[in-house]
Amino acid sequence: MTRTQLKSPASRPAATGSEECRLRNDRQSYFQMVQALVEAQFVLADQELAHRLWQEVADRDMDTGRIIHLMYGCWFHENLEEMRELDDAYLKLELC
Repeated sequence: MTRTQLKSPASRPAATGSEECRLRNDRQSYFQMVQALVEAQFVLADQELAHRLWQEVADRDMDTGRIIHLMYGCWFHENLEEMRELDDAYLKLELC
């Protein structure tokens, strides 16, 4: 998703069911990748696994800024509500 595609909830029309599902899946993909990277880099200190995961981020054309924001801005990566709030804050920054 490009920055121009992202709009604040107040300024964009109501999402259709399929768009909402895609947005939820997108967020879920980012959260899963962040959790895997945190485990590889900070818990296991597995440089090879971390490298492979970062390569997957690049291959999937994921927003590295968003991933780094979630990795370093969140204390508990298993807390989905905290991750969601942090992710919303990042996405709002992207709109500016």
